[in-house]
Amino acid sequence: MAPLRLRSNGVGVNGRIDASINSDSIGAESEGSHAVEGTRGGEFPIGGEEPENLPPNSPTFGGYNPFNHHVPSPDIFEDNNAQDEWRNDYPDYSGGGQPWSPQADTQPIHDARRELFPDSPTEGEGQLFTFIYRGQTPQFDRHTKVNCIYVDHEDHYHFVFESSNHNKSRTMQRIIQAGHLDVHQNIPILSTLQPVINWDRFAAYLVRANSLTVCIGQKLLHYATNLKVIPREQRDCATLLRNDRATKTKFDNLKRKRRIDLMSELVEQSDTRTLNELKNALTYEDRKNLYAEHGQQWKEAAELCIEAYCEKLRREQESALFQHYIHHNNHTRICQHPRDLTRGLIWLDNLLTQNNIKKDDFLGDLTKVMNKTETRRNAFVIEGPTTTGKSLMLKLICDNYIYGTVQRSGDHSQFFLMNLINKSIALMEEPRITSLTVNDFKELLGGTPFDIHVKHQKDERLPRIPVLISTNNDLTFYCLSEDAKTIKARCFTYKFYVPIPSPELPLPPCTMCPCYFSAWYKNWLN
Repeated sequence: MAPLRLRSNGVGVNGRIDASINSDSIGAESEGSHAVEGTRGGEFPIGGEEPENLPPNSPTFGGYNPFNHHVPSPDIFEDNNAQDEWRNDYPDYSGGGQPWSPQADTQPIHDARRELFPDSPTEGEGQLFTFIYRGQTPQFDRHTKVNCIYVDHEDHYHFVFESSNHNKSRTMQRIIQAGHLDVHQNIPILSTLQPVINWDRFAAYLVRANSLTVCIGQKLLHYATNLKVIPREQRDCATLLRNDRATKTKFDNLKRKRRIDLMSELVEQSDTRTLNELKNALTYEDRKNLYAEHGQQWKEAAELCIEAYCEKLRREQESALFQHYIHHNNHTRICQHPRDLTRGLIWLDNLLTQNNIKKDDFLGDLTKVMNKTETRRNAFVIEGPTTTGKSLMLKLICDNYIYGTVQRSGDHSQFFLMNLINKSIALMEEPRITSLTVNDFKELLGGTPFDIHVKHQKDERLPRIPVLISTNNDLTFYCLSEDAKTIKARCFTYKFYVPIPSPELPLPPCTMCPCYFSAWYKNWLN
């Protein structure tokens, strides 16, 4: 008969053994039931002797087989509190005893590739750079800390590394030192350093001839792996993206030229000389076209086009004679487009007649000044009281030209002539010639080139330009008598003394514009 066995579940509070009878171990017949006493927990045969060599209060495991699977021990640090912020518990993928399998990758391959190989780095991250090395074979140490890729292209090597923009030179120097590159190649290497804009296209060029590719470090290992699967480019180093660059440059040039042509057309159409004149001349449709083509940079493009347009006009004016240039309408921005010029021509003749001025002398001397034919006389002066037509006459002449004005209080500033730079004519109203400025006026009115002061720049040479002056008082009122003679000897002077309006000389019959002076001058030539 099999002996009766007991399985101990633990020790009671009073030191007694709490035992339960294992029904599987009881046979049909049982004999000699014995009482169980003692304080040891464990399992031993009833009616037999306790196994020897067991420590006191130690469980015994003889008599049954151990578990054939792993039984985890309880975690003594386990609690039911909320998960801490620093602790990251990964989810249990055991599935309740079912074998776990990874979920299917539903992300498209090109999206994954775009994440792995972005076209351009985001702000704050590293950027790929490349340089060309021509020298001995690189020899990196086994435990080097640099990370780079280099590709052998027969007579040179292409290096690729990742770095921030402000640390690229330092990283490149570390690669040169770690690879034992030729130190004499530092300057050529620096001259070839450039960022990688498009990795896919650059990688296709790197593996064009199935060249040897070596990856140093683990940081760029995914780029080196990509070089094994990317399609090869058949062009050599001499034509690296040359055709693509030429095509793109041609397209950019055409696009840029179209934008500049649009701006130049608007400037020439309205005959504008300043940005403010262009703004006033633009229509709603013109502004929309400019915003669409140039965006917020349209003002900068407009200023450049206006500057180029004025420079073109100035060169034409300097190279053309006054009698030839005056035949054309060069004042579109202010032209009144009169249909009948007869009344205006009669009024101009009457203006000279009432002031006792011969038309031949007046226009003849004006032509000499404008054509710069006189050696020491370069100024045309009209004196007289106010409202006598002095400024009107000079404006009819100057509006056809690129002209500059001069400050009246020239003795208060040393830059009073700087506005005459890059101008065809100098227009002065009430100039103040004093002992401080008389020498500059001698040079200017005599037609001698001289240096003038310019703000925040070095002095510039002012060439000979015609000078037209209108003044209420004597031009040499503030000069000494000796200087006054020199100034007057350099001017053709005429006086207007009949006021407008007056019984002798009424107001102009219409709004006068340079068209009237041009027609008046043509009649005098004929």
